Amino acid sequence: MHISPSSNILSSSRRFIVLLCCILFLLSSCGGSAGIPSPFKGTTGSDVANTSPAAPKSDMNGIETNAKLRAQLTKVDQFMQGMSLDEKLGQLIMVEYFGRNYANTELPYMIGQQHVGSFLYQEANHNFEAPSNTIDTSKQVTVQANSDAKIPLLIAVDQEGGVVNKLYTFYGDQPSAFALAATGDPNQVKAQGVSTAKGMQALGINVDLAPVVDVGPTSNLLQTRQFSDDPKAVTTYAGAFVDGLQSNGIIGTLKHFPGLGSIVGESNDPHTSLPVINKTMADLEATDFAPYKTLIKQNHPAMIMATNVVDTAIDPDLPAELSPKTINGILRGELGYNGVVITDGLYMGGIQQHWSISRASVLAIIAGNDIVEGAYHAQDVASTIQAFKEAIQQGQLTVERVNQSVQRILLMKVQYGIIK
Repeated sequence: MHISPSSNILSSSRRFIVLLCCILFLLSSCGGSAGIPSPFKGTTGSDVANTSPAAPKSDMNGIETNAKLRAQLTKVDQFMQGMSLDEKLGQLIMVEYFGRNYANTELPYMIGQQHVGSFLYQEANHNFEAPSNTIDTSKQVTVQANSDAKIPLLIAVDQEGGVVNKLYTFYGDQPSAFALAATGDPNQVKAQGVSTAKGMQALGINVDLAPVVDVGPTSNLLQTRQFSDDPKAVTTYAGAFVDGLQSNGIIGTLKHFPGLGSIVGESNDPHTSLPVINKTMADLEATDFAPYKTLIKQNHPAMIMATNVVDTAIDPDLPAELSPKTINGILRGELGYNGVVITDGLYMGGIQQHWSISRASVLAIIAGNDIVEGAYHAQDVASTIQAFKEAIQQGQLTVERVNQSVQRILLMKVQYGIIK
């Protein structure tokens, strides 16, 4: 949401070959027409790998698609064989940072010494103030950051338009989701996605934590950040926007799963509290889940963001982003999502009232997320990595589970040209 501020190698080469053989079988049965099936299986039985929206279509029974995926998987396997456990754990962490001058912030240390795999720009954290307030000087931050990274970084921003317009410094006002939907023209919405993507590329940013696919009226918490209170309209316009992003090399992110569209009033804002939604499962299926069902199959979103809301029909005990029933059960199991899942900010009040960032991060990975967002100091990163290691030692988390997320993340980086 973000309105305010080794020894444990995945597999031997023999196992990798077996996995590739499985891919051949899967692709030959699918014909390559419905996207790339995942070659990796998790402990929950759900697929692991992402499906690239730019995957080539083939009239040759998936041969062309299969060859591309094999090359991508080989590259991922090569990266993972050379990674230490610390480097793998770093890929699971997206950080924020305070300051306007890269060299004088904690970001170089978090990237170079703690091996974090991604970071999020926040206007409220002074990231776009002088000297980083022009396109050229801001682009230099991404260049410097990647020069400090062993593995190229995911560099993200929340660029929705409207009230969440984090790139205002560079591009001025941009239309909100509600304003885009009011045009009644999906082509205009896609054009805005294309424009957003090109603006981000100029800054060296490769991930947009948008679009919002919550279903609700402007009278609700998110107001004009929502496209509509009609699930079909949300699906149409969010799909157009994410296509505009991803067809131009920018990773799109559907949010906020399972849905914030029915939340009313600032007192229920996840930034300060833990909202509870008492919809029936049938209601959730018909409204909140409906856009995801279609967009996952048709638009292949590279990422989905989970959030901190309790849906009692799914899990009355844990917020969605920390709930295995929600992430592994609904998003991956029922809805069949194979891509990267990222948490909302784990520093938000709804989480911090109950869990530290480090403990919430462990629970999030156990639940089925791949990237945890919210650490903003090197000490936060150190605590999170230590918590991951202790969870592994205690048997709460396994290296195999860590490897699953690293696979997803690295494959996405390969598919979007971040890893060349």
